[in-house]
Amino acid sequence: MVTLTRAYRFSAAHRLYIKNLSDEENERIFNSCSNVHGHGHDYSVQIKVSGEIDPETGMVVNLEELDSLSEKVLGGLDHKRLDIEVPYFIENQPTSENIAKYVWDRLKEGLGESLAYVRVSETKNSYFEYFEEASCPDEY
Repeated sequence: MVTLTRAYRFSAAHRLYIKNLSDEENERIFNSCSNVHGHGHDYSVQIKVSGEIDPETGMVVNLEELDSLSEKVLGGLDHKRLDIEVPYFIENQPTSENIAKYVWDRLKEGLGESLAYVRVSETKNSYFEYFEEASCPDEY
């Protein structure tokens, strides 16, 4: 079993808020992330795939295909106001936790069982990972 991790970046803005709460209540829950004008992040995303080495290509996954699929998914988020412009995040809080799940769900369609995990960082101090137990190697 071999794993490959590929790193990507995108920039986006969002506002975290619960629609039926006041601005003050939202600020108490989400702090500055609930600014009515939104705020932005430069997100760092790591995509990890794992599998057997293909004896013909010598690769676990074709890098051009991985890049193309990842850039298509992340390109739909890049320079967007997530809670306004991306339908998924109009219904789901645009937290990094939900961004990781969003990216996973869309990559899983093209990568299948080779997708091991998605890691999203919105700051240098935190990251969020999404994976399914069966697909994530014990050590990553």
